[in-house]
Amino acid sequence: MKPLNLLVFIVFSLLFNSNNAFSQVYGTANLPEPENMSPLFIGSLTSSKIYYGATPANSQNKPVLVFVHGFTDLANLWFLPGNEMYDRAYDNNYRTVFVALTRGKGMWDNGALLAPMLEDITAHYEVDDVVIVAHSNGGKSSEVAMFHHDKYDLVDRVISLGTPFFGTEVADLAETFWFSWLVGFLGLDGGTATSTTYYMGGVARPYLDGQADNQPDKFFNFGAWGWNSGTTVFVPTMLVTGALLNTYGAGASAGGNDGVTPYRSSTRPGGLAVWNPGYGNPVSKHDHIDMAMEYIVWDAIEPYFTGALGTFRSSIEPVNHKTIVSSNAQYLSSQNQMTTLLIEEGLTDVSIHLLHLEAAADFQLIASDGTSQKLKVLQSESMYSGFASTVNLRGLKPGTYHLESNVDFGGIVSFENGVELQYSNDLDDKKLAYQEGESINMKVELLNTKDLQKDTKVSAIVTQKNDIHGTPLANEKVHIFEFPASATNEFQYQVNHLPAGVYNVVIHASQKDFIRTAVSGFAIHPKETAGPSMEKGNLHLAAFPNPIRSSTNIEFELLSEDAASLNIYDAYGRLMMSRDLSDLGIGKHALSIDFEERQWGVGHYFIEVRNGGDKVVLPVVKVE
Repeated sequence: MKPLNLLVFIVFSLLFNSNNAFSQVYGTANLPEPENMSPLFIGSLTSSKIYYGATPANSQNKPVLVFVHGFTDLANLWFLPGNEMYDRAYDNNYRTVFVALTRGKGMWDNGALLAPMLEDITAHYEVDDVVIVAHSNGGKSSEVAMFHHDKYDLVDRVISLGTPFFGTEVADLAETFWFSWLVGFLGLDGGTATSTTYYMGGVARPYLDGQADNQPDKFFNFGAWGWNSGTTVFVPTMLVTGALLNTYGAGASAGGNDGVTPYRSSTRPGGLAVWNPGYGNPVSKHDHIDMAMEYIVWDAIEPYFTGALGTFRSSIEPVNHKTIVSSNAQYLSSQNQMTTLLIEEGLTDVSIHLLHLEAAADFQLIASDGTSQKLKVLQSESMYSGFASTVNLRGLKPGTYHLESNVDFGGIVSFENGVELQYSNDLDDKKLAYQEGESINMKVELLNTKDLQKDTKVSAIVTQKNDIHGTPLANEKVHIFEFPASATNEFQYQVNHLPAGVYNVVIHASQKDFIRTAVSGFAIHPKETAGPSMEKGNLHLAAFPNPIRSSTNIEFELLSEDAASLNIYDAYGRLMMSRDLSDLGIGKHALSIDFEERQWGVGHYFIEVRNGGDKVVLPVVKVE
C-alpha cells in the first residue's frame, strides 16, 4: 500500500470504526408477487427498509439479486410506472431484495447501512452471498459496504449501472457557492460532497482501491452516454445536466455522459467495462434514469449474474482520469448581478442553460444599443423542484449583452468556440490529493485567444466546505487567490499551508472581451509534521448585519505589527476595494462599509483581512 493510501486508511479507520452503526434503524417488508403489486406502489419516501420479493418456483439454484438505489429515490425508481424490473426477475426465477437506504446522504452513510442489511439478507435466504445490481451511487455504497465494512464475502459480484466511481462534475458545480441551490433543485443532500471528481479521485478512490481485500474483479460496469436519449419523465432534467457535463469536459471526445455520470467515470478501477467504448456505441446510448429501467438493461445484465468471474475478463483496459479541467463557459447569476454576456469576434453558436425555481419565466437579451429580443426557451419541470430552460442563439454580433428575467436564475453560457480556459492543480497534471504542508501549484492556460491583452485577470475562490471524510464544516473557510499578471496565456499561483480538508476551486479568467469560469478541487490529507496553517493566526473577522441591505459593520482583530489590509472581492474573485490597516496597530477594530454608496449590487462578496502571514476571509451577501 502506498504511503498516501496508508494514511487515508488510518484516517478512515478512526472516523468510521463501527460496522453496525445503522443496524437498528431500518425495517423490513414482504412484497406480493408482481402480478398482485399495486401499480401505485412507490415504497417508502422517508425511512430505510428491506423489501423482500416473493420467492418464485425453481429459484434455489439461482443467486439472490439485491437492488441498490442511487442518491435520492429510496428504491422507488425500480418500481417506476413502466419499469418491470421486479417482474422480469421473478419471471426468470430470481429471488429479489430491494433496499431503501437514505435519501441523499451519500456513499459512507449508505454503505454503513447496507453492510448489516447484507448480513440480514443472506441469513434470511440462507445463502452465502448475493449479486448486487446497483444504480448510480448505489455502486459506491456497495463498495463501501464490501471493503470498508468487510462484507466482501457476502457479495458474489456487483452489476453497476451508471455509477460515478470517479465522481461527476455535476456535484462539483453543486458544491460551489454559485450553484449550491442545485442540491435542492436536483433533490440531493450532503451526498454531493462525496460525489465530486476531486473527492472521489483524491480521497475515496485511493482509500477503497488500496484496501488489502479489494476485489475489483467482482465489478461489472455498465456506463452510458445518451444524456439526450431518455425515455422517462425525467428527460428534461437530463437534457440540462447532460449539457452542463458536455461543457465541463464530459462530451463526445471524452466518451460522453448520461446526464449525471461521465462515461469515463462509470468503470471501477480493475472492473469490467461491459459497454465499451462510450460515445458512438449504440448499445449504450441511454440516459442516467434509463439505466435503472428493466426494458433498457435487463437483457444486457442478466448474463452476468452467473458464471465464473474469470470467464468474462479477457482484457481490462486501465483508466487514466488525471485530465486537465477545460471550460469554454461563463456563469450567470441574477442573485449576484452577473448577467453580462461578452460575445467575442468569430463566435457563431451560443447555448445558455438556465435553472430557476419559478415556472413563469421570461428572458430578454438586451444589447448594448438598447435593443432587446425575447428568448425562446425549452422550459420543463425538473426532477424534484424548479425548472430548466435551454436557449440556443445563432449569429449574435460581437459585443456586450445583458440577460434579464422576471425570476431569479442561475445559468451557464456555453460557447462552441472562442477562448477556452484550462486549469490543473499541478504544473503537468491534474493532481487531486496532497498531504498537509505540500505546495499546490495552480496553473491556468487560455487557448484560442486572438489578441491576449495584459489586462487579463485570473483569480481562484478556494472554499473548504468539508473535512477529509466529507463531513460539512460548521463554518466554511474561503480563500481568494489573485494570479500574478502574465504577458503570455499562462498564469500560475502556488498555494502553501492549507489545512487538511476537501476544497472546491472556482477559477475565473476575465478580460474586456471574455469571461470564462472553471470548477475543480482537491483534497489535503492530514500529516503529523505539517507546516503552519493559513488559519494559524486565528484572526477574528465578523460582519453585522449579514446579509447586507445597505451597509455593514466589520469587526476584526490584528495580532501583530506586521502589514495589514482589508480587501473586498466580488463573486468573480475580482478586487472591489482595498484598504491599508497597518496604522491601526494590534487589537480589536471596527469600521463600516456602505455597499449602497459604492453602488455594489446584490450578490456574494468576500471580505478579507490580512495581517502579516495570516489571513481570514468572510463571505457576505448583499440583498435587495
